[in-house]
Amino acid sequence: MKVKLTKRFVDSVEYATNGTDIYMDEVLTGFALRVGKQSKKYTLHKRINGKLYRDEVEETHLITLTEAREKASTMMVNIKKGLHVYDGYKAGQVNQPASNADVPTLREAYEYFKTMKPNLASRTIETYDQQILGRLSDWLELPLNDITKTMVSGKHKEISKRSKAQANATMRALRSVWNYCQDSFLDENEEYIIKDQPIRILNAKKDWNKIKPRTRHVEEEYLGTYFHTLIEHRDGGSFKQAPYSNNARDILLLFMFTGVRLNEAQTLRWEDVDLDAGRIVFKATKNGSDYHMPTGDILQAILKERKRLSSGEEWVFPSDLKRSNDHVKDLSGSYKTISQKAGLYITPHDLRRTFGTVANSLNVNYPVLKRLLNHREAKSSDDVTLQYIQVSQRQLRDALNEIEALYCKRINLSQKDVIEKLL
Repeated sequence: MKVKLTKRFVDSVEYATNGTDIYMDEVLTGFALRVGKQSKKYTLHKRINGKLYRDEVEETHLITLTEAREKASTMMVNIKKGLHVYDGYKAGQVNQPASNADVPTLREAYEYFKTMKPNLASRTIETYDQQILGRLSDWLELPLNDITKTMVSGKHKEISKRSKAQANATMRALRSVWNYCQDSFLDENEEYIIKDQPIRILNAKKDWNKIKPRTRHVEEEYLGTYFHTLIEHRDGGSFKQAPYSNNARDILLLFMFTGVRLNEAQTLRWEDVDLDAGRIVFKATKNGSDYHMPTGDILQAILKERKRLSSGEEWVFPSDLKRSNDHVKDLSGSYKTISQKAGLYITPHDLRRTFGTVANSLNVNYPVLKRLLNHREAKSSDDVTLQYIQVSQRQLRDALNEIEALYCKRINLSQKDVIEKLL
């Protein structure tokens, strides 16, 4: 019988009534639990080099499940190398039992991690939920000490088949939770009860996936085509004069005109928009601080029109779902429609790269560009000169209007002309 061996399973499985019951482990091929009438033992049960090996690893009460898996792995390697199966283990050696009673499961560790870090951004929690609760769902009931290096390597390779970037991100999330909990769960002598994180095996074996930075953006020769398609687009709700009318068009224009990130735009509230001063405050941005950004002329006109239609809505880009009082979450269908019209597949983050590229083409000076992209403030390890340069709101507004004007020039219109088309 093949099962996923866990401490809970090993402890609860009943002794055999007749003969011996064998439970093959789903995690480590060739590792098994052998249950007799009065005993439970971990065993090696695998055909290697054409020969079937059935060797005892250890009695379950003398070793943890994690240690047993690792010992079984060593035994397999010994056999493949032509060494004695127990090479490296002294005769009669008995591993002292390690208490696993207080070691949290992955689910418990993750819930503790979130509870003790109340300042985590909602987007960060959402991402971690996808990685820990989603991609590592089959490990949630395992005590951390039962998660082995072999399991980490295997899971990383499994996720990599679907997405190399997500495989890396998932293991980094696991590492963060593990390291935090290792320093938090201690015995009465303040010694660790959680072993060192096994994710370091990816460093030792150099198995982290190499991810090339994405570079896709709207190239200069296509700027006019994409911008024209965007300002001409009207969604199905535009005729309703509703708060959510033209969500996709306007939010994509926001990306083009400001270079802000997806979650920063989608969660924008009217309380953070000052239409009189022409300024937006993006709260709790990726760099950990609020970002005060002025608006260019076209964006200012778009926001004034959306405010006119807002009907007391909290969100600048509210959801169009009935009985929903939330901001927009998924506009991928509309993004795809607009991309098809333009003949270009473009995502919101592609427009952030487009914004930076256009600003650079206009020779926007580096301190202003750094501020526009809301990158972290200069640290001691950066160019010290940047720490002495203060960028004014006027400088930012002038740069943003230059960027808007360049888009307009590509379709032979002025900013005023574009505003008339949009409204």
